[in-house]
Amino acid sequence: MLMGEALGLYYVLEWLSDKRFDNVDFKLESKITMDAFNHPRPDVTEFGLIISACRRLFSSQFTNSKVEFTQRQANEVAHVLAGAATLLASPTTYFIVPRCIEHLIINEML
Repeated sequence: MLMGEALGLYYVLEWLSDKRFDNVDFKLESKITMDAFNHPRPDVTEFGLIISACRRLFSSQFTNSKVEFTQRQANEVAHVLAGAATLLASPTTYFIVPRCIEHLIINEML
């Protein structure tokens, strides 16, 4: 789970960096991942190396952004979408709202 969230953060940072986005608040469901990102300590594990890569990318591209912890209940849309994404064989860019989260998006808009 930690590796998945760390990799997810890295790919989102990379994608938004390519799109030249800034002023983005990144919400993580894992307090451990958020703490590792915000409070660097030496860590030569695969998880630590991914977090270090995230920190480098974040500090070079995102000047007015932050990484925060949000409990899963408060981030239901992202959680459902992340679960659906693990079923795909390759990264996917959605141009329409995926059916798996359509009802959640509509409820959020009401």
